[in-house]
Amino acid sequence: MRDLLQDGLECLRDLGPCAAVFLGLTACGSSAPPAAAIAAQVSFPDSDLVRMPNLSLIEAGNAVTLAGYQAPAAGSANGQIRWGRASFAGALTVATGFELSPPVLGPAFAVVESASPADQLVTLAMVASATVAGGYTLEAIVQDLSAPAPGSPVVLAALPAGTVQANLRMTAGAAKTGTLGFVAWGVTGSSAVQYLVLGPGATVVAQGTAFDQWAGGPAWDCLAPTNGPSGLGMSVVAPDLTLLGSTDWVTSELDGSGAPTGEMEYSFPQAVSGCSITGSPTAVGGYDIAFADPPGIGGVFYYPPPSGATSGSDWPFPLLMSANSFHDLRDLPEVAFAAPAGSDMLIGLARASGPYLVRFTDEGVPHGSALPLPSSSGNTGPVASWVGPDYIYVTYTDQVSLTNVVRRWVTVDPLPQLP
Repeated sequence: MRDLLQDGLECLRDLGPCAAVFLGLTACGSSAPPAAAIAAQVSFPDSDLVRMPNLSLIEAGNAVTLAGYQAPAAGSANGQIRWGRASFAGALTVATGFELSPPVLGPAFAVVESASPADQLVTLAMVASATVAGGYTLEAIVQDLSAPAPGSPVVLAALPAGTVQANLRMTAGAAKTGTLGFVAWGVTGSSAVQYLVLGPGATVVAQGTAFDQWAGGPAWDCLAPTNGPSGLGMSVVAPDLTLLGSTDWVTSELDGSGAPTGEMEYSFPQAVSGCSITGSPTAVGGYDIAFADPPGIGGVFYYPPPSGATSGSDWPFPLLMSANSFHDLRDLPEVAFAAPAGSDMLIGLARASGPYLVRFTDEGVPHGSALPLPSSSGNTGPVASWVGPDYIYVTYTDQVSLTNVVRRWVTVDPLPQLP
């Protein structure tokens, strides 16, 4: 294995970052089948929306919503929200948007049903309170897909004076049915996470708190939406409360009506720095989890405890790929997603030279060769993705030339078995 790692490292140095080598785990010229298959790929027609480097991808209502925020241009007081709907085949149907003053935190995005599933965007923004010095308000701005302008901001919550802005966290998402959305927020280190389930016009359908065990205790962080069964779910990264030096990745899920269905908590045997932990549920009730940390990239095959049991089962691999395989720590890729691929795990990695996919068996053994996703010049933007039951959808900008930026939409087939 040491020889293979060294061979792979030499491959990367000789052939460049986009070479289809398995990150130091297969030798140059490997004849292994690719880790997954590209089922389809398109580039969206040029528009202000698709040129935005950072877009949220929300799967809801049998299509996807792409939404993003562009900061104010020089000499302008307002930024720009842009959003639209696209089919799973990558056909962008309608794009619209509106101006928005720069928020204190956010914006984050949800979609709900007004006349049809996911036809209304709810933009969530934390802003300075207009009435309480040192306080903040959580506002929702609603726009129908067919409307030329949004409605007036709706105040959803007020945070008191003395709230530390640097400790505010917020995320949002939507039910896969496209009927309801949610927003979650909190002050890390001093409060639990609060959430609101939202209907048309940002009306509150349900509300509650999550991750209460960390309220006022060791600071949770990295609040993010999760890809649970209903789509209404969130996760945090937090210090383990019983094992010093360990890190927990915790998800809280709601059902399709917004009622809580429980939390899944996985404790890593080591401290994991940063927010680079992601996971997806498997068809048999488990989770495939991947994370990046200075030693490299690791993964976990985890099965939560069954009803009435006190512990689950896991197959942790703290170091699937050593940082040495990426030249040095500065080149350690971002973990974009983890996805089931039969009994294997498929990990999507993102870096400026282009996203690519790697695959491991449930014994932590590399399976197949790395699969680079399309890039014209090896200069790509942040990755947004959605892990579905059959396919993985990935989108990112690709700098074709100094004056030409395209947005790629790639459908990945995780292949239950490799040849």
